[in-house]
Amino acid sequence: MHRRTRRVPAALASALTTLLVVLPASPAAAGLLSPSPSPTPTTSHAAPTATASATATPSASGSPSVSPSASPSASPTTSGAITGPDVASYQHPATASYPNGKPINWNAVANAGMEFAIVKASESTTYKNPFFAGDYAGVQAAGLVRGAYHFARPAYPVASTAESQAAYFAKLVGDVNTTATLPPVLDLEVTGGLPRADLVTWAQIFLYRLRTLTGRTPMLYTYPSFWTDILADPSAFSRFPLWMASYGAAPTSTSELWQYTDSASISGISGHVDESKFLGGGGIPWATLSDGTQPVPWPAAAPKAPHSITATAGPATATVSWVPGNDGSARTTSYIVTSNPGNITAKVNGAATSATVTGLDPATAYNFTVTAVSAAGTSTPSAVSPAVTPIVATQLAPTQPSSITYGHRLVVTAILTRSDTHQPIADQAITVLRRGSAHHPWANRGTVTTDAEGGVRVILHPTRAVQVALSFGGSPGYSPTYEMTTTHVRPVVTAALSKTTLRHGRYVKLTGTLTPALAGEQVVRQQLIGSTWRNGPVKTIDKDGAFSFRLHPVKKNTTHTYRIFVAAGHGLSAAASPILILKV
Repeated sequence: MHRRTRRVPAALASALTTLLVVLPASPAAAGLLSPSPSPTPTTSHAAPTATASATATPSASGSPSVSPSASPSASPTTSGAITGPDVASYQHPATASYPNGKPINWNAVANAGMEFAIVKASESTTYKNPFFAGDYAGVQAAGLVRGAYHFARPAYPVASTAESQAAYFAKLVGDVNTTATLPPVLDLEVTGGLPRADLVTWAQIFLYRLRTLTGRTPMLYTYPSFWTDILADPSAFSRFPLWMASYGAAPTSTSELWQYTDSASISGISGHVDESKFLGGGGIPWATLSDGTQPVPWPAAAPKAPHSITATAGPATATVSWVPGNDGSARTTSYIVTSNPGNITAKVNGAATSATVTGLDPATAYNFTVTAVSAAGTSTPSAVSPAVTPIVATQLAPTQPSSITYGHRLVVTAILTRSDTHQPIADQAITVLRRGSAHHPWANRGTVTTDAEGGVRVILHPTRAVQVALSFGGSPGYSPTYEMTTTHVRPVVTAALSKTTLRHGRYVKLTGTLTPALAGEQVVRQQLIGSTWRNGPVKTIDKDGAFSFRLHPVKKNTTHTYRIFVAAGHGLSAAASPILILKV
């Protein structure tokens, strides 16, 4: 159809030989297939990629912006066969005589031996073929069987976009329960970015909604690689007549119509045009397919079970996914997922293709089945999914002081809990690691076991800054977790005045010690001036960590505030002595 990218690459033809029948190379027996090979479509007929399909948009002429490619003009024998074109705005080129588009001479088309014609009506919910009404009426006036199709634009949300496009199409087409009228057609060639399960669901919702709106069972149009590789779910659409585009080789034997070329030359139509032939492979006689007043059986049936069931474990949960089966005689309204063991269920609406089952136990292997429910009944359970074991996410909440004084012990505590319920996890081994800094390797300090409250307690005696890591390696049903904390160690600085009250003109000694006694370490005498500590003289401690300053205050009747400060270094944080006050 001249409104979309092409469908059957040459490389694909050989890949589908198990499904396809070879066509005659030249017209021979009237409408009969011959073992002689027919020309293979060139690569200009390549099926659309997901990217091109998803981004193609209607142009002013009602076709996607991706330009159509030429097609081989060779066609199967059509003498005596029921054949006809499908047209869109492409078949109405602007000319000097017809600046708004040249009309199709439908009487000439009929005189050329065509028996039906299918006209593009719409695309998405925003495009209407401007020539649809005239062509649709013209086909009927010329005595041809008429048909109409909608070019699908699958999108999210799945249910609402499928239903709105079906309603848009149905409104444009009007009554199709008339003589010489084919079923309305869903033209499905692009994914819209939907994965397989959602795409199948989208198409099913469209088709069932269109059937409800029109009273006719719609026809589905697609091409072989889309049918077998992208949808890959023929049973899901087995209730709907199939129209297959396949250039150079016959389509699946269940096709009612076969579009065998897009390069036909038909009197009354400008340029090349698609041409199709009635095969009747689905078992519907032409007299029935082409007459909207003829009843077509629609046996009542419950939906078939979904298939391709998969499950992914989560924290005390499992997410189960599936591909829809045949909906039976009524649209699927819900799916029910059931676990084994436990018979824990989750129910979702009929547009969903996955569900999350909650409340599962960790360390227990679960299988799942899925059933489809509709107004016509409930399917049998699906095949059982592969087993999965839910994993509960865990967390460690450590408590560790940011700093301690040199010589004091470091107590680190932590509680291991489930992330979902925050319940403690008992009897689990926690590995304790420590290092001096990020530049040092980790040292394993052994393991501790969580108590009934999920708690652990670790006692260390660091002499320098230390990083402590608590690591839970996981166990059946529980995920691993890891936490790291850092504690700084402050040196001990003592200081004292030989006198706290001093007569003017005299001096006083300020002495003290630094622990640990680090060779060459210096301390600074600081004085508080206003609200700022000002640095004064610097002293180097002796081997025992001792230091001494002489103070000579010069002002009478004053109060002086001092302290001794040591800067951070040697893996120790900065520290200061207690404050000293001297009155003069």
